[in-house]
Amino acid sequence: MKNKFSLRSIIVIIVLVIVVFMGGMYFGGRSTPAKEEITSTALTQKIRDINELAVSEYDYTKVGKFSNSLKFNGWTVPLTQKSFLITYEGKMKAGVDLSDVQIEKTDNKIIVKTSAVKILSNEIDENSIKVYDETKNIFNQISITDYKTFAKEQKKKVEKEAIKNQFLEKTETKVKKAIKDLIYMTVDQEQYEVEVEVSE
Repeated sequence: MKNKFSLRSIIVIIVLVIVVFMGGMYFGGRSTPAKEEITSTALTQKIRDINELAVSEYDYTKVGKFSNSLKFNGWTVPLTQKSFLITYEGKMKAGVDLSDVQIEKTDNKIIVKTSAVKILSNEIDENSIKVYDETKNIFNQISITDYKTFAKEQKKKVEKEAIKNQFLEKTETKVKKAIKDLIYMTVDQEQYEVEVEVSE
């Protein structure tokens, strides 16, 4: 009788162990689903969806002078000079267009190829504009076109100044870091090396 009780106890224990083991395998498998495969196509689409990546800003405060006189056969007509002095503030942004980015992926390396960095926007704050020393010449009056032309020329000057001060080179460095950070939000940093190539 004692032997039967012991044998029955052993069988019950074995059954319980099997049930616990199978349950652990089942629930453990459900709690750790297979990792989704990362493809170059999926990464490319993810980055392209950003469209435009602005990483640098260039704030400026400037003073500019406009001067113009009427001309006749290459000669300046006397008493026709018009001029004004303006102070203004603006903001310029630079970055890269990601709409045509290309991504190549190997077992342990991801190569991202982008177009060249560029100035994405350059706007003068209209509320900051102050006009001084504006002439009132009845023969050559200041027009809205004069202001628009002047603003366009001033923007070009600011862009040249920023480029001379390596604004785009600094932007390129920031672009590479930003893209790497974006990629590493999707892939394992320990598994993949990310290289970013920016066109000249």
